[in-house]
Amino acid sequence: MVAISLFVIGVLLIIIEMFSLTFVFLWIGLASILASIVSYLTESNTLTFIVFIVGAIILWLCTKKFAKRLHQQKTLENGVNSLIGKEIVVSSIDLEEENLGTSKVYGDEWTIRSTEPLVLNGKVVVSKVEGATLYVTNI
Repeated sequence: MVAISLFVIGVLLIIIEMFSLTFVFLWIGLASILASIVSYLTESNTLTFIVFIVGAIILWLCTKKFAKRLHQQKTLENGVNSLIGKEIVVSSIDLEEENLGTSKVYGDEWTIRSTEPLVLNGKVVVSKVEGATLYVTNI
């Protein structure tokens, strides 16, 4: 009876993990299933308890390595963050400020600002996006 209970608890914890995405419930659920197998084979509550605790701790300690490997995958930049590093052409320059101008990016007109004077129709690279302003550097 203990083996069946531990198995059901383990499966329920794994189902809960699908909603939480923290890996904590997954490891406890797997340790519970492992303990249920030991309980079924040996009928020893002490050994079952030891297997559950050791299994949960070992799985939990491995989470850091697993999560690190999982999060090392390259993510795609989207929205305005995808503009960083993009090469654009200066469309106009402000008459009063040489380092302020505009540029068309994907059909939208953006205000651009540089630490150096801008050159009309010159190419620049976007280094930072702040609000509706693209900070650029000359190429």
